[in-house]
Amino acid sequence: MGRAPLMETLVRMQFGSHVYGTNVTTSDHDFKAVHLPPARDILLQRVQNAVNVKSKADGTQKNGPDDVDFESFSLQKYMALLLEGQTVAITMLFVPDRWLIESTSLWREIQANKHLWLHRGVAAFAGYCRQQANKYGIKGSRVAATRSMVTFLQGCIDASYPACKLSEHWDALVATLSGHEHVEFLTDTLRGRPECVVRMVSVCNRKAQEHVTLKAALKIYQHLLDEYGQRALMAETNEGVDWKALMHAVRVCREAEELLTHHTVSYPRPEAEMLLQIRKGELPYKQVAELIEDGMVRLEECQRVSTLPEKPNFAAAEELVAVWYGKQVAA
Repeated sequence: MGRAPLMETLVRMQFGSHVYGTNVTTSDHDFKAVHLPPARDILLQRVQNAVNVKSKADGTQKNGPDDVDFESFSLQKYMALLLEGQTVAITMLFVPDRWLIESTSLWREIQANKHLWLHRGVAAFAGYCRQQANKYGIKGSRVAATRSMVTFLQGCIDASYPACKLSEHWDALVATLSGHEHVEFLTDTLRGRPECVVRMVSVCNRKAQEHVTLKAALKIYQHLLDEYGQRALMAETNEGVDWKALMHAVRVCREAEELLTHHTVSYPRPEAEMLLQIRKGELPYKQVAELIEDGMVRLEECQRVSTLPEKPNFAAAEELVAVWYGKQVAA
C-alpha cells in the first residue's frame, strides 16, 4: 500500500510505537519506505523528496488504531537525512528484520555500511533532547539562572531608559552572570558579513544578542521564568502534561546515548516498560523531568567521548545515489 506507480521500493517497514515497543490500544500504524524515483522524474529534475499517504481524511483529528500513515523518501532524500543525523533516518536504519515488509540488496548495502553514515554529531538527537530538557525541565539551577537574568535586567531598566541596548550593560552582565550553570557568553558573525562579530548571552539556551533592547531581553527571560513557574505547579499536580511528548523525549535521549556509545540503536527499546509508564502518566511529572535532565547530561558526555567519526562520508553517499539513479535512468 502507499506506493506511487513506477516507483521502485528499496525498503518498506513498520515504524513508530509498534517498533519502539510503546504501542497502546489507541496507537495507529506508521509505515516508512525508501524508493528509487521514476527515471523520467530523475531526468526532468522533478523527483518528489517524500510521498505521504494518510488513511484519515480529516487532518485535524488524532489518529486511532484503524488509521495508517505511510511516508516514502527518495533515495537521495533519505541519504541526506541520514547524513544529517535526523532521528527518522537513523531509526529506519536500525529497524529489525521482523518489521521489514519489503527490502532489497541496496537497503542491505546501506545498512552494512553504517560506519560511513553515522557520526557523533547526531545534532537532531541532541537538539531534540535539549529542546525537551528546556521545555519540560524544572531543575533548580535553570530557574536560578533565569531569575538572575531577570533581576539583572529589571535593575538596569530601573536605572536607565528601557530602550537602551543590552550592549551598554555588557560588562556588568558578564560580571553578574559568569559562573552560573546554564549561562554562556557567545559570539557570532552576521550573515554575509564575517567581519561583523556580535556578542550573545545564552540563558538555558534562550539567546539574546547584544543589540536587543533591555525591554526586549526582559520579555524573553521573564517569559521563560514564568514557564518554569508553571511547570513547577504541574510537577505538583500532574495536570496538563503531554505524557506522550515526555515519553518521546526520554526515548530519544536513551537512543542517542546508545548510538554514541555502541554505534547501534535497539528496537524494541530496552526501557519500553518505563516508557509506557510515562506515556500512561503513571510516573510523577517531576521524576520524568529529572530523567530528561539527567539524559541530557549523559548525552553531552557521550558526544564528547564517542568513537564515532566527526563527520559522515559525504562522497560515499553521493556516489551511492549517483550509481543507482544512473541505473534507474539506463534501465
